[in-house]
Parts: sequence; C-alpha cells; structure tokens
Amino acid sequence: MKLYPALSLFTLVAATPALAQPVPDGSAVGDDSIVVTASRVTDEAREIGSTVTVVTEEALARNQIIFVKDALLDVPGVVVSTDRPGANTSVSIRGSDNDEALWLIDGIELGDPSSTSTQYSPEHLTAADISRIEVLRGNQSSLYGSDAIGGVVNIITRRASEEGLSVSAQAEYGAYDTLNGGASVLGKSGPVDFRLTATGYRHDGPSLSDPATANPPGSVSEDDEYWRYGFSGRAGLAATDTLSFQAIGFWLDAFSDLDGTTTDNLNTVKKREYALAGQGSFRSTDGKLKADLTASRYVARRLYFGTSNLPEGDLYKGTKDALRLAVRWGGEGPISIAAGGEMEWEKTDQVTNYSGNLGEKIDTKSAYAEVALRPIDGLTLTGAARIDDNSRFGSFDTYRGTIAYAFGPAKLRASYGTGAKAPGLYQLFDPTYGNPDLGVQTSKGGDVGIDLAIAGGLEAELTYFFGSKRNEIVFDGSIAPYGGYTQYGRTRARGIEAGLVARPLPWLTLRQTYTYIDHETDEDQTGGYIDSGRPKSIATSSVTLTPIERASLTARIRFRDGDESGYGGDTEAYTILDLLTSYGITEKIEVYGRVTNVTDAQYQVSYGKNALGASAYGGVRVRF
Repeated sequence: MKLYPALSLFTLVAATPALAQPVPDGSAVGDDSIVVTASRVTDEAREIGSTVTVVTEEALARNQIIFVKDALLDVPGVVVSTDRPGANTSVSIRGSDNDEALWLIDGIELGDPSSTSTQYSPEHLTAADISRIEVLRGNQSSLYGSDAIGGVVNIITRRASEEGLSVSAQAEYGAYDTLNGGASVLGKSGPVDFRLTATGYRHDGPSLSDPATANPPGSVSEDDEYWRYGFSGRAGLAATDTLSFQAIGFWLDAFSDLDGTTTDNLNTVKKREYALAGQGSFRSTDGKLKADLTASRYVARRLYFGTSNLPEGDLYKGTKDALRLAVRWGGEGPISIAAGGEMEWEKTDQVTNYSGNLGEKIDTKSAYAEVALRPIDGLTLTGAARIDDNSRFGSFDTYRGTIAYAFGPAKLRASYGTGAKAPGLYQLFDPTYGNPDLGVQTSKGGDVGIDLAIAGGLEAELTYFFGSKRNEIVFDGSIAPYGGYTQYGRTRARGIEAGLVARPLPWLTLRQTYTYIDHETDEDQTGGYIDSGRPKSIATSSVTLTPIERASLTARIRFRDGDESGYGGDTEAYTILDLLTSYGITEKIEVYGRVTNVTDAQYQVSYGKNALGASAYGGVRVRF
C-alpha cells in the first residue's frame, strides 16, 4: 500500500513526455473548451492561468456518480471527509477547511449562515442533471469574496438546447436496501426552454459508528437509516436577440443519523434546504459587451433530535440573500475588462437547548474589477482586485494575478493571490461558544503548472502550489467554562497536483490522478511549524475498456494516506478497488452495475466512521 503513491506518480511521469497537466476523468480542457468559473474577463481555456478541473456529464455517468461529493474524490488537490452516502461531509481544497471552499449552482451562491462558519455541506447534493462541475483551486477571494480562500466548486446543470421534449429516468437498487432514482423532463419551444427534475435516495445502514473502534468494544450494532428526496429546475426565455431571462432553483429534504465517534446514539437530524434565483442577461450583437444581473436566496434549516435537544428539535436556520451585477467588455482583442458589484445579506435563527438561542444578521457590499491583456499571440495576463465592506468588520481588500501562455497542444500557467475570510455568525455570537472580538483571517498563495491536450490521445496536467493563512479562527477547549472560538496561529501548505488521461488504443482509456499535500501548523505563532497529520498522498488509477459499441468496463483503484489530524484518533492508509460496467441495450436504454470495495477492505476515511464493505448495485437509465 505504501508504494502506491510512488507507483502512481511514476506511471504518470513515464507516460507523459516532459509536459504534464491533469484534467481527469474525461474532463479535457482543450483550446476550444469553455471554462466559466476561473475568470470574469475570459472563458477560453487557453487563456486561463488558474488551475481548474472540469468533471463532465460523461464522466459522471461512466463513474455512476450519485452524490456530487463522490465526483470530487478523484479531483487533484481535493480531500473529501467521507465516501459514504448521507454522512456529514467536509471538502478541503489544497489543505483548506470546508468553510474556505465556495459552492455555486448555476450562479447561486450556497452557504449556511447558521453553521459554525458560513459554509456549505454538500452531503445531500446529487449529480442528477448536472452538465459539468468546475473545480477552481487556489485563492479566489478577489473574484468570489470571503468564502473562496481554498477555491470554488461551480455546478452547471443541463439546459434544453434543441427543439422538442425529452424525458430521462434512472432507477437503481443495491446493498443495504439502497434505492435510488430520478426523472427529468427537458423541453424547448422557440424562445422558451425548461427543465424539471425529481430525485430520491434511501438506504438502511450499516452503523455510522465503526464497530472496529467502538468504545466499549461491541457497543456498536444498530443500522443507521438515511434518506433524501428533492426537486430542481430551470426555465429560460430569450426575449430578444440580445436579452434573456431565466429562473433557477432546487429544494430537498433529508434525514440522517448522528452516531458519536466511537459510540451508537439515538441522535438524528432533519435538513431542508432550498435555493432560487432570477437572472437577466444582455449580450451585444457583436459579442463584446455582456452584462448579468442575478438575485438569489439560499435557505438551510436543520432540526436536531436527541437527549440533549429540545423535544421539538434544536433549530438552526440560515438564510443568504444576494444581488450581483457582472459586466464584461472585450472580445479577442488586446484587452478585456470586467467589473461588478455584489450585495449579500446573511441571517441566522437559532433556537436550541444545546447552546442557547440566537438571532443575528450581517451584510457585505463588494466591488471588483478584472482586466485581461494579450500582448502577443498565445499570451494572456489577468489582474483582479476586490474590496469588501462588511457591516461588522469594515473594509478589506484582496487581489489576484494570472499568466497563461498557450503554444501548440501545451499551456504554461501561473497564478498568485490573496484571500480573506470573515468569521461566521455562530462563531461571533453563539451564547455559549461565540466570541464577538473575532476578526478577519487572511491568506495568500499561488501555483505554477503546465497543461497538455493532444486531440484524441493525451490530456495531462502538473501543478505545484503553495499557500499560507494567518489569524485562523479555531475552537479552543480550554476557554472557560465550555470552550469557545478564538483567533491565533498560522498554517501553510504546499504540494503537487497531477493527472493524466491517455487513450493508446480506441478501446482502452487510462486515467491517473495524484495529489501530494504538505500541510503544517504554527498554533502559537512562534515560527515552529509542525506537520498537521493530514493525509499527504491521495491517488486514483482507472482503466476503462470499451470492447464493443455501447459497452464499457472500468476497474478503479483509490488510495489515501493515513490521517492523524482528526478528532479522537488516527486512520490508517487504505486502498480500495471498484469495478463498474454498463451496456447500452439501445441508444435509449442502458443497464449498468458496480461493485465497490471489491476486496471488502476495512478502512476509515475519518476516524471512528464506518465505511461501507463490499457492495453491489445495479440500475437502468432510460432516455427518450
């Protein structure tokens, strides 16, 4: 097992001639690709100086992805805290915390102001009707504000582009009485288009707490149910050749068990969340001027039930409202300019027996500008700056610069920027743990890398990254009487992200991703950095065979280093094997199946949490 990261990297280097850059799992970013997340002044992949991975609709289907978090397991630089459906999920980008990654769905900014720090928990988010997922890594505060120190996850859903009506559906059954299904309708008639999707999922266990680390031994036995169902949709109107409107939204309801780290308990949580947005867009006839105005709302409501909660449940409700204007001018000439403004209102309502009641608000006004310069053919320079005016902390500014030079099938790129993260309402004002004296934490960092895209044969990426944070907000258990939030210490991270997609034969595709992260902390600000114990090496290798038309077979190996930074204990390094297959009976009907953790390996992604053993699933997809 310990040899796996070295072997993976050797395979990558041996197969990639001098130039390497990963765009894993069918996510090619060739010269004609569009990347909407990485810049406000350009969406041409060859001009992007940031590190971005695109997970395509084809990749989601081939890997039989049900939950979005599972698609991120194979993205370089990303660490996900669980691979189990429904379990509380944190996503770390380049060593960042979960609250330092910004999530977007079709331009709607997600984030729960009633959580510990305004952040998004993606455990219930399914991959149904997603067209692509763009993962932008590194400091992005100059473009996206306070919650984007680590990076951005932007989800773009499907939209009808052809006249007529289409219907698709999926149904699946498998281990632990898992039932998963959904259906969607897409339609377009002249200037009007729409999509409506319904999804559902449930399973009956096993225990969330791992019997292998139970305390006392043998005390963990109950199965832990999980279910979720939801709806999503969008509707658009092309009012004129230059003006269009659309409405977007989703709603979901979910139920999860909440075992302790090493014990069973009867605690549960019900979560309901929804988001909606309206957008108006203007595009000049020559394509040089673009303007978008978006108004959005995201609401998350959590009810916790247990022996220490209110009989009706402890309530945490967060609301995030936003109004955003983005304007861009310039085409393929020597200069492009983008500017915009945002207003954001955050509110939390908390009624609990656990830590007291809370009702607080905060708002932020922001303005940004970005410019792109193209002094010679193939070279693009961008610079961005932003100022945020917070109703509690005053103003703070961030900046970012990138360079991209594309030549032939290769692109050299580099970026550097600063970030800022404001504390959340819970951290500031919770009656038991809050600290109203907290301030803004800051970060800086960058990366250098190379991308390679040879049509039909090879796609690769290699990146070196570095970053640091100051004045981090942490929970200190020594603060009387129950612990609380304070601000001290520093962290720094550096590492390598790599990926490869090779197609040496028409029926054979090889994929490889690898991440190495060196993460260190200096809690007392003395300059004595020590290793934080987080996983250092993460890798995925896969081989896909397509022996006949409409048939595929994939063998996938995932490796992850041990984790010594988690609460309660350390996890060991592990390697798991999955097998996936699919066959299109016709162009409209496909059957598929997978066996995960084929060898029934015993492992923990996070200490004390029970991963699933060998599991088999089968399903059918229909589209007409």
